[in-house]
Amino acid sequence: MTKFTILIDESGTLPDPKDRVIVVAAVGTYTPRVIDKIFSGLKKKSKIKGKTGELKFYTAGEKTKQLFFEKITHEDFKIFVLVVEKMGRKIPDTPEHFALICWLLLNDVFSFYPTVKEILFDSHFSNKHDIDQFNDYLKILLPKLSSILHVDSQVIQRVNVADMVAGAILAKETGKNTTYYRMLTSQIVSEKKLNWVEAKLRFLTKKLA
Repeated sequence: MTKFTILIDESGTLPDPKDRVIVVAAVGTYTPRVIDKIFSGLKKKSKIKGKTGELKFYTAGEKTKQLFFEKITHEDFKIFVLVVEKMGRKIPDTPEHFALICWLLLNDVFSFYPTVKEILFDSHFSNKHDIDQFNDYLKILLPKLSSILHVDSQVIQRVNVADMVAGAILAKETGKNTTYYRMLTSQIVSEKKLNWVEAKLRFLTKKLA
């Protein structure tokens, strides 16, 4: 059976009270190599800034973004979005907290695609201990979880597709730009919004179950 690959990244931060929301996005595909071809084609057509040549939403130019989102609308990508309203809180960026919001997102992914074989996270934590704790928390919440990989987006650049999608959602949520979000709407399978208190309540209910 062809593997269904999920790529995950976030936009916005938990600790910074200036960030009203944090967005976590998952992009699913049966053909992840298509993402590599899209990035390769963009590098030839436009100048992607930065020494690494990475495609990131908040460093890419508007022409590059337009080309990128036009490309992905022609592919069979499935997009899942979770928007967490922080309610003015400065939330510690801990493995437990990040696992909580990723669990809520992945619950929706698995409700549509229960046989996901591979999940790639754009590395959120640099410390191995934090990564191991995150994995442990997530596997407790999702016992049947498939393979989890934390990848360096400079090396495995395909994971940046999730950064681009999360960035487009955050731009819409903050009222800065809705253009790219509108281009994604036909590929969004699930888009949910809740506040931090609701998220914590669901987590506590899960732990007590």
